[in-house]
Parts: sequence; structure tokens; C-alpha cells
Amino acid sequence: MTSKRHILVLALSFGSGHVRAAHAMAQALRRQSPSADVRVVDVLEQCHRVFRAFYVWPYWLTLRYWPALWGRYFASRVNRKSQGTAPEWAFRWGCPKAFEMIAGFEPDTIIAAEVAACEIAVMAKRAGLTKARIINLITDYEAEPVWVKAEIDAFAVADQGVREQLISWGAPAEKTVACGVPTDPAFARKRDLKATRVRFGLSDDHVPLVLLMGGGMGPTRMDRVVDKLCTCGTPMQIIAITGHDTRARRHLERLHAAPPVSLRVLGWTNDVAELMQAASLLVTKPGGLTIAEAALCGLPMVTFDVIPGPEQRNAARLADAGAAVLTTSVEETADAVLSLLRDPSRRRMMSRKIEKLAQPDAACEIAYLALGETLAREMMVRTVV
Repeated sequence: MTSKRHILVLALSFGSGHVRAAHAMAQALRRQSPSADVRVVDVLEQCHRVFRAFYVWPYWLTLRYWPALWGRYFASRVNRKSQGTAPEWAFRWGCPKAFEMIAGFEPDTIIAAEVAACEIAVMAKRAGLTKARIINLITDYEAEPVWVKAEIDAFAVADQGVREQLISWGAPAEKTVACGVPTDPAFARKRDLKATRVRFGLSDDHVPLVLLMGGGMGPTRMDRVVDKLCTCGTPMQIIAITGHDTRARRHLERLHAAPPVSLRVLGWTNDVAELMQAASLLVTKPGGLTIAEAALCGLPMVTFDVIPGPEQRNAARLADAGAAVLTTSVEETADAVLSLLRDPSRRRMMSRKIEKLAQPDAACEIAYLALGETLAREMMVRTVV
């Protein structure tokens, strides 16, 4: 008999990507080790309000109103090889429930799906609250030195470029693995596109579907892009997904599309995989998870409102691969959408390019990395039984 595994997947919900990656990992871990107790914890759901006010909201406000300032700060953090995003006392005081949960749950493995989650896991280990193996899960195509700690047992990264970055900052090469970005299996599962169109009230497939996504609560000009498209006179069906950004949703719901353009606005939805497979084009901020999901669906992209730092690298990687068009202004974004809608052959080429970036087995590979020898022993026990 083998003891029951306790695996903690730790994230902070700066946007939805880190939490989506955490849940994708939990699914993969449960599939590979059904007896394991796998828990996903979003630290920000349980932190003190004052911590949120001083750690979270300055980040969002800077992104919304002074994104260039955030870019300079992030670059400075990298250049200085900063070892923390905040002082240790701020995490210990502001997130006590996270440390209590780690101590009480007694995980064998902690998967840190966000840089501050890495910091918290390492602090807990240094304080003697846990002896867990810590695995860093980096979901963007650029990292920063904060991720590199002596206590980290493995680094699961998006691609070889991130692996080389971490090694240059001192991460052991043998512990750093380019696995890809974990995604929900729903994005790789082929859907009945006709049924999807009927479900969402879409017309026949001769009218392209343009899917817009804002990406969490970061700065977004979705409403201004959609306003340009609504009166362009080019046939298209627009579905705009705002997630938890109620401000963006309110702005979008005030708009009216003029035929042959139609517009539908959604808030948070679990139907993104279906819509990505049915769409002709994705207009979005280039988060690492969104890129990985779009790649599985073979969906070409137009990127906009790119956050300085990792998102810039994400967007550049897409452009270098010929899978996306990078835009910097509302006019550029709208023009890029119209140009691609009028050029189906270019869209097909971009679809083939982005499919080459797909890594459908990423979550499975990272789960094997997390479970290690214990998984092999469990599989042997099941075989004998």
C-alpha cells in the first residue's frame, strides 16, 4: 500500500490565467494519481484586505493608467535580480491563511503557479511549516529572477527560451524542464461546430466569428475596438468575453452593431473552448494561457493592449512564429482584424503556424514531474492488483 499523496497547487489570481493553469494541473494530477488529495488555493481569496490594497491594487492601477511605468519597474526588477516582489513580513502578515493551510494540509508537493506563490511556498519551507517538494510552474514566455530559489526542486517552463533565462540566473539545468503551458483538456477536444453555432445563435459558417477577450482586469480598450468594427460594413459576428471585468462589460453593452455586423457580450463563461474552436480570429491580450489555448484550437490571433514585461515577450513569440499580428492602437487593431477577415488564405496560414506551438501533453508532463517516483510505485501497485 502507498500513502495518500497531498498535492497543493498554489496561485494568485492576477488575471485568470494563473488560476486556469492551476486547475488544469489539478485535473491532470487527479487523472494520473486518482488517490491523491489535490487542492487548488488562490491566495488572494483569503488574504487581508489591507494586503490586497497595498499589493494588488497598485499593480492594477499602474497597468490601467501608467503601463509604461510598470514596464520600467519590471525591467528594473529583472536587472537588479530582485529576490522578492514584496518583503517577507508583508506576505506573512497579509496572507496568514495560506501559511496555515500549508502547515495543516502537509503537502508532499507544492506547485507554485505564480511568482508570489513561489515566494510563499519557499517562506513556508524555510520556516519549517512544510517539507514539500516545490515545483515552479511558469506560464509565460519570459520569467524573472524572483523564481530562482535554492529550495525549488523543479522548474516547469513554457519553452526553451524561459529555461535558458532561468539557468542564466542560477537555476540548475537538470531541474529545469521545458514542458509547455498546461491547459484544460476541453481545448484539445474536437467539438461539433454546427452545434456550437446553433447554441450561441450564430449564423452559417460563411460569416466569420471574431472572438474578443480582455484578459482579467488589466487595461483593455475592447469597447473602442468593437465600436470600430461594429460600423465597418464587413460581415462578421463578434462575441466579446469580458470575464470578471464588469467595467468593460458595461461599456460594451452600450454599443450597437450595424448589419452586416452582429455583437454579443458575455461576462464570465465556461464555453471559451467551444467558442475558440468555432472562431475565425481571436483578438486578445497575449497571456500565456490564452496563447496555449488558442494554439490547441488552431486559432490565429491579433494582440492588443499588451502589458509591458512577459506579455510583450509572449506577443513577440507569436509574431515571430507567424501566428499573430501585433497591434499598439485601437485603429491598428481594427485594421488588422478587417485585413485578416478579407484574406482567408492568410488566416489559414496563421492557423497552421499557431498549431505548431500547441503542446497538448504539457499538463500531463508536469504532473509526471510532480508525482515522480511515487506515481511509478502507485502504477506498479495497480498493475499487481
